[in-house]
Amino acid sequence: MTLRPLHLLSLSSALLLSCPALAAGEEELNTSGGVLLEEQACFDVLHYDLAIEVMPDTRSIKGTLTMTAEAVTAAREIALHLDKRLHVIQVNVGDGESLERAQATHEDGLVFVDTSAHAAERGARFRVQVIYEGVPLEAPRPPWEGGFTWAKTKDGAPWIATSCQGEGADLWWPCKDHPSDKPESFDLHVTVPAGLVCATNGRRLSSETAGGLTTSHWRVTTPIANYTVALNIAPYLEISRTVRSVAGDEYPVIFWALPENEEKARAFMDEIVDHLAFFEEFCGPYPFRGDKYGVVETPHLGMEHQSIIAYGNRYKGDPNFDYDWLHHHELAHEWWANLVTCSDWADFWIHEGIGTYMQPLYLEQKFGREAYDKKMRLDLLRVLNRGPVAPDGPRTTDSIYFSQEGDDAPGIDIYMKGSWICHSLRWLLGDEVFFEVLRRWAYPDPALEKTTDGSAVRFSDTDEIQAIAERVSEVDLAWFFRAYLRTAALPELVHSIEDGVLTMVWRAPGGASFPMPVEIEVGGELRRVEMPGGRAAVEVGDAKVRVDPNRRVLKEKG
Repeated sequence: MTLRPLHLLSLSSALLLSCPALAAGEEELNTSGGVLLEEQACFDVLHYDLAIEVMPDTRSIKGTLTMTAEAVTAAREIALHLDKRLHVIQVNVGDGESLERAQATHEDGLVFVDTSAHAAERGARFRVQVIYEGVPLEAPRPPWEGGFTWAKTKDGAPWIATSCQGEGADLWWPCKDHPSDKPESFDLHVTVPAGLVCATNGRRLSSETAGGLTTSHWRVTTPIANYTVALNIAPYLEISRTVRSVAGDEYPVIFWALPENEEKARAFMDEIVDHLAFFEEFCGPYPFRGDKYGVVETPHLGMEHQSIIAYGNRYKGDPNFDYDWLHHHELAHEWWANLVTCSDWADFWIHEGIGTYMQPLYLEQKFGREAYDKKMRLDLLRVLNRGPVAPDGPRTTDSIYFSQEGDDAPGIDIYMKGSWICHSLRWLLGDEVFFEVLRRWAYPDPALEKTTDGSAVRFSDTDEIQAIAERVSEVDLAWFFRAYLRTAALPELVHSIEDGVLTMVWRAPGGASFPMPVEIEVGGELRRVEMPGGRAAVEVGDAKVRVDPNRRVLKEKG
């Protein structure tokens, strides 16, 4: 998810991190994830086919969603999410090409479907089709509060976008709204008024205009999370290049820009390709080169929609560094969210924390270590320690991201604290090992880097991230992950000098062991001090001493 830029955060961090309590008569917050319903745990989605018409004049949609699924257990009744603002016209079900009308109800945002005749046994494959229409939610504050955005271009043409990470794709199409299930592939047939272009996920297979309408068919050939499916509709112009990946194959890079921004967009392509080269060097090949890498200009700030990054930064770059932070951050999510996806929102830091850390790494490569350190210092100012970065138990998007102060959700810490955790791990392991860990977090098996069929896409969690780091580094990191990710409070480094001896002691939450090495500067010379058992004593004489002068370690301020 897009983070508010630093120059805006000072004015709006309370808004970003808080969800006001519902007043009398207000609707309950639409959220995604949490404990999986029994009627959804019983099946695995294999494929979605969505045919949708978008009607700008009435700000309405009508669609047909056909899901192919497999019963994990007897699926006598299944449930799909669909926002209650939308009206279900008919539900059909079948186990082959033919579909028949099914008994179904649509209540409180859930469509319950009788599948007893088609999925009563484990392993049975069945299809459910939902025909629906209505006026979808208009996004109150996209992308943080999602829905449809109905904007206008400079010339007054429709400029439409969807965003729904916090709420889930059920805001505009029926789906199993849980991060633990992705379809293996996805087909979209999008109909819009002639003269408009729809840019969406995957590869465009066809586009036909008839009767004043244009219908385009797009196919996603890899697993995809429901919230990253997105519509982007405008009179776009298309700018494209072909890029050779580090895996040796070629893939298209396409930027859909507004016509009035053509000159800026063509110039921006150089930075897009530069960012791709950086990520491929550090994280491995771009994961979705079997389809494309797409960027599309949107009327909201941005979002990591798979193979079609939403870009709304208006070519402004970054107020502190010479690069476009928004594009770089959303591109990071092609690896850290779309390739490697948390199976529950409790591990959302994998998306946002690792993704955020890629920005200082890029600045270091581009402008040197001073730029890296400056970015890390700026991010440290926003570490809040409101809750564990990776809490135990299932979480919904609102509880992990939009948190009330005082509860156990980390809010912004999944970004900034997550990034600092990566920074501290780099110090612990050293650059050579850490960068190998980073690449194996993305592609655990190097052979997966050659694939383009989606087999490299996987679900992950904090335990797997720890296990990969331990396998690559051959270091026990249980203490590190426990201290930084499973508890809210930070370790405190207590130090003093007496009789020319510097004594340093780590005090970790709960009295746990925390043997993190510390850098010290003695008389202008930097030393790395190992701290087995969480303590060390160093003879420093009467030299001037600074402890952790370069802020190598995330710790309690003091």
